[in-house]
Amino acid sequence: MNRLILGVILLLIGCGPSSKKNETTQAGTLAPTFKLPYQLTAPDENYTMPKKLEEISGLTYYKDDQLLCVQDEEAVVYVYDTKKKDVVKDFGFGGYGDFEGIEYVNGEIYVLESNGNLFRFKPESTQIGRTKTDLPKKTEVEGLGYDPKTKRLLIAVKNGGPSSDKTVYSFDLLNKAVFKDMSLNDDQLNGAGIDPKTYKPSGIAVHPITGEWYILTSAGKRLIITSRQAKIIYSEPLDPKQFRQPEGICFAPNGDLFIASEGDGKKGYILKFNYKK
Repeated sequence: MNRLILGVILLLIGCGPSSKKNETTQAGTLAPTFKLPYQLTAPDENYTMPKKLEEISGLTYYKDDQLLCVQDEEAVVYVYDTKKKDVVKDFGFGGYGDFEGIEYVNGEIYVLESNGNLFRFKPESTQIGRTKTDLPKKTEVEGLGYDPKTKRLLIAVKNGGPSSDKTVYSFDLLNKAVFKDMSLNDDQLNGAGIDPKTYKPSGIAVHPITGEWYILTSAGKRLIITSRQAKIIYSEPLDPKQFRQPEGICFAPNGDLFIASEGDGKKGYILKFNYKK
């Protein structure tokens, strides 16, 4: 009898740390030394978009006090001035589609379609290049970033088949080749307190100072930070009242963070979070 009681006590003791670990994971911190340099509950600026950007789906840093934005259905790039708090210029790149991301790299604009196709052009140019990335069939993408270390665009998969689901592809700007760069598995996501079914990336960006990958999920309302080696460093749920439908993410060179949300029946908007070292 005494042995039985002792065994039960040991079993209960053994269960304690595991439960505590899960609570910590769900709270967000996965790397003990990591501290998020942004206060996501308190944006420093809130920019309300005009009607034409109600369905803003992507944004990228352009120049001092200016961002480039795209919306879902029209092949138009909008220049948004954060000082004037308005669109100051726009230019089309032809036709209609389902545009889900934008990046400005070395004087050229890249716009991503949900099927993986990339449009490339210089601001206000009439010469538009279009590249098929030949991603696996049934792959839907919804996030475009750029990693200056590898000089590759990053393409985040929202929905995919067995070979592409939960994957980030990279597109080499020099040789126009596509690589399978990073994949997260269900065990990793569960371990980070994330329901794998809600992991549907809507935006991706590389931090200009630390090199970490910031992945935004609209369906799951969450910000996930990973290393280049596919290690989840940090995860934080986003307040659905503050982030109605987060669709785009980018950084200024000094580390300031911008997150764009569709209006979801109201006006779209961009939130700015100052970088806190």
